[in-house]
Amino acid sequence: MNAKRKLVRVGACLFRKVKGGKIFARVRDKGRLTWKSTQTTKAADARKWLAKWRREKWMLANGIEPQGVTLQRQRVTVAEIVETYTEAGCPNRKNKPKKPQTVHDEIRYLRPVRRYFGDTPGAGLTLHDCDKYRDWRKRGGFVSAFKIRGHARTLKTKGGNRIVDIELQTLSNALNLAVRRGLLKANPLAGRGRYQSADEIRHCREVAPTPEGLQAIIGWLRGRNETAVGDLVAFLAYSGLRIGEALPLTWQAVNWGEGLLQVKREKRGVNPWVAILPEMETLLRDMAERGTSELLFPSPFEPDKPRDHSAIRHRLTTACETLGLSHVTPHGLRSYFVTQARQSGLTDAEIAMLIGDKTGPAIIAHTYGDLRPDHLLAQARRIRLTVAPSSHRSSHTLPQVSGVFHSVAECEQVA
Repeated sequence: MNAKRKLVRVGACLFRKVKGGKIFARVRDKGRLTWKSTQTTKAADARKWLAKWRREKWMLANGIEPQGVTLQRQRVTVAEIVETYTEAGCPNRKNKPKKPQTVHDEIRYLRPVRRYFGDTPGAGLTLHDCDKYRDWRKRGGFVSAFKIRGHARTLKTKGGNRIVDIELQTLSNALNLAVRRGLLKANPLAGRGRYQSADEIRHCREVAPTPEGLQAIIGWLRGRNETAVGDLVAFLAYSGLRIGEALPLTWQAVNWGEGLLQVKREKRGVNPWVAILPEMETLLRDMAERGTSELLFPSPFEPDKPRDHSAIRHRLTTACETLGLSHVTPHGLRSYFVTQARQSGLTDAEIAMLIGDKTGPAIIAHTYGDLRPDHLLAQARRIRLTVAPSSHRSSHTLPQVSGVFHSVAECEQVA
């Protein structure tokens, strides 16, 4: 071999380069024979290096961590851990890839985490650090940098308990991968409690409009020449789609003949279609007359791209504040569809299939489902608390079998 012609044996498993004098060790690493440089020209030092390397390998094989490995782990920063996680594609606990949208969201959640913790050693993170991070986010410590139509902008952003929990959970995901890669011995945030309690979680039914409120929002948007935004608000309410499912739709997805709208569900949802109800058909035909793009909801600046969902949320918030209505979100419009379906007599199992949720009827009752007071009052008025008396048999009389008395009157007579 070429390597053998350039190396001269100077000891057991030790070889010296003819030119340069460096000594290399011939060792077995991970089951394969390989060469390791001792970074020295002295045979005595090379033998010490080889003995130390073999001892460290033996310690690792027997569950004993060498001091050098421990020091290296203590020096790994949060920034390095986050970079390793993002370069790996933000895998899950089973080291499998996540959906592209989930990866995009996690990278966004890690931006303030990396800004705050940065050079902090990952092994030294504590729950007190999480508390200080929450205070920093609530004060608006993170300044987001972005571009609007080619112009750089900055915005001081705040985060409540819910978003802080999501960001710290994403950091915990990165720490789990660091443990898997051997960068950390354990996840210091494992078992961390949540800042947001269950009773503070706002379900989507709490941000859904009433029928009158929905029409007021749509009318306000169209009155301000924001017809496209009003169309999207009505579309979400009439279809029950998530905003991420609605924005990419094209006119090819509309099947006029069968009265269906072909959709691609998120979150591994089921039922790849939406029924075009009369209100939806009127809306779609009106949109088709004004349409200038293949997309149902194109961006006003780039017609070949869908609208930005954050702009829709902003306009919905502004409309509700102006009209004096309760806060409404795009997901609340999904709950509006569910409520209308429940009040129309559909079962929760049928509604779950219609909105493409694979969880089934349980999530309809717990998260989406609601009944408005006017509908509940009308249903209550259908209740009958008394029953008209029967002319041919008393309600206390039971059939007589085998000579046994079953009526109250017969029992009293015998007594």
